[in-house]
Amino acid sequence: MKLTTLALRNIRQSFSKYMMYFFSLSFSVFTAYSFLALMQNHQVIMAFTHDNRYKSMLASFGVIIMVFVMFFLISSNNSFIKARKKEISTYALFGMTNSKIGKLLFIETMMVGFTALVIGIGAGIFFSKLTAMVLLDISLAAFTGDINFSLDLKAIYITVLLFLTIFSLMGLSGLWVICRFELVDLFKGEKVSEGKSKGSITLLILSVLFIGAGYYLASSSNPQRVVMAAIPILILVIVGTYLFFWGGLPKVLHLVKSDKNNYYKGVNLIATSAFSHRMKSIASVMATIAVLSAVATTAIATGFTLYRNIEKNTYDMVGYDMYFYGGQEELLKEVYDAFERYNIAGIESYTTERYQAVPQMQTIMIEGRAYLSSENDYFRVYSESVYNKLISLSRSQLKVLQINPGEAVYIQAFNTVSNSSKIIEKAVLGENLTFSDREVKINAVLNSSTLSFGAMHIIVLNDNEFAALLQQGDITNRKESGEPYDQVSVFRYIDPLQNHDFHGALGELLRGRVGSYRIAYHHYVESLEIFGLVCFIGFFMSGVFMLMTASLLYFKQVMAAEEERHQYKMLRKIGMDSETEKRVIAKRLLPVFLIPLLLGILHSIFAMKAADTMVFSNMIAVDNSYLAVLAFSAVMYGAYGIVYGIFYFITKGQYSKILR
Repeated sequence: MKLTTLALRNIRQSFSKYMMYFFSLSFSVFTAYSFLALMQNHQVIMAFTHDNRYKSMLASFGVIIMVFVMFFLISSNNSFIKARKKEISTYALFGMTNSKIGKLLFIETMMVGFTALVIGIGAGIFFSKLTAMVLLDISLAAFTGDINFSLDLKAIYITVLLFLTIFSLMGLSGLWVICRFELVDLFKGEKVSEGKSKGSITLLILSVLFIGAGYYLASSSNPQRVVMAAIPILILVIVGTYLFFWGGLPKVLHLVKSDKNNYYKGVNLIATSAFSHRMKSIASVMATIAVLSAVATTAIATGFTLYRNIEKNTYDMVGYDMYFYGGQEELLKEVYDAFERYNIAGIESYTTERYQAVPQMQTIMIEGRAYLSSENDYFRVYSESVYNKLISLSRSQLKVLQINPGEAVYIQAFNTVSNSSKIIEKAVLGENLTFSDREVKINAVLNSSTLSFGAMHIIVLNDNEFAALLQQGDITNRKESGEPYDQVSVFRYIDPLQNHDFHGALGELLRGRVGSYRIAYHHYVESLEIFGLVCFIGFFMSGVFMLMTASLLYFKQVMAAEEERHQYKMLRKIGMDSETEKRVIAKRLLPVFLIPLLLGILHSIFAMKAADTMVFSNMIAVDNSYLAVLAFSAVMYGAYGIVYGIFYFITKGQYSKILR
């Protein structure tokens, strides 16, 4: 019999067991081709404003995915070979040399790989238009065209070259595994014990300390500390995770066994013993999956959170649909003409002076440096009524104010210290501002750049108090030269985040003719381009990680079922019924999927805390942004759990089928 014929027969006989492996392999090919095709798609590149950034982001994440795919495939291939020790020993017994056996396995690998290549690339080509449309839909608000169906030969060539290289490495690693074993070891196969491990209380304590220390550093509310501690956090959590699975979890299982009342109940005895005896071979895999699950859930939760907050973050930053200051005399009519020309409806606008004041006050120190002082800083000043009018046209989170005489509301426009609003509020609240004939006390602190218009510090005063201070010169709208400050005009209108042509024309009209201007649409489009792409890549990357980590657990358990079949056969002979067997299998497999998943999600929760400290706390304008982040993340954790649940039930079904 030819080696190719034998390889084909082996694939047919084993295909039902390794279907999930084949599916994951095909999906990884599909992902690689899709990323490469998107990088070469001229229409997509032209649609993105920052095409170099677009290409570099896709390439970076593509490399990460390919490294993981290589690890997954080689690891899975080695597991397959070890599970076939008895079969391989039979070949050796009948005179096949190691080189011929290695060649047989190499042919099998190439056959399966080539089929997966054809299916994966075929699916990538078939869905190329849909993939590009999804990317553009979530990333580009202005794109309204159609994407042509494309067949990218360069992407096909690179994909084939990449995966043929990986398949060759898999074949060589298979030969290396075979050469490590003697014929007698291969023939005994299933009878070789993995050995028992009682675990180590020292490793258990160390794992908890390492992971706990990583969590503690990640929970810091100081962004600078989190950034500085990023590498130590990763090292502590990853090392702690591996220590937990290598020595901590076996110790926990040993302690569970010491509880004789529960352990000696039939189902618990069999399931716990079976799981415990497999810990030595599966510990590293479970630890790796826990770490990768944390990466995947964090990536997808971060991408989803960033994407869902784009519009809100736009108005937290810009405040209005559009504003500008300077050049009102020449430009206001032209701006309204543009509104009319593009049929923009529901237009509301307001123009006001930009007032400022420099009251006397104590220098406010934050983190060892002067945050606010009379010598170096000034306040943008608003009366209560002007503030409320501006807020009525704003789309920010600020509320209408009522201010008593002798009081002021301070608004911090830009976070210039590491721990932002909480530290600032504590430092500024209760401070007195001394004018020529009166003092006002800061009794409330807000955080928004909506009313800054070039200023770092803002106060809002009672209307009567504002008028009195303006009359006596404490508040002014003029520079030292006597020239007035530019007025500011704000606008609100219907559908402000649509109509690319109108906002492009508006930008051209204002550019170079005003002191400064901002259009919400432009900020929204740029954020959508960045975070939409991050979200798209995150979903793809997480999809690959989810499928492959769950598949790896599936393969490991299918291999274990082959080796444990004779044990369950003996248990059935001594009276174990089918119902008890189902319960044993369920208890035996559940911790294999559940423990890495839960630990990965727990890692991700603290990773999202670090992300909130560094990024989201400045994007989500609520009292506790972390809770909002967790609410978004919970959706992704639920999706991840559902995928693992599906794989658990598939594995349970295949495991039961093998045992019968």
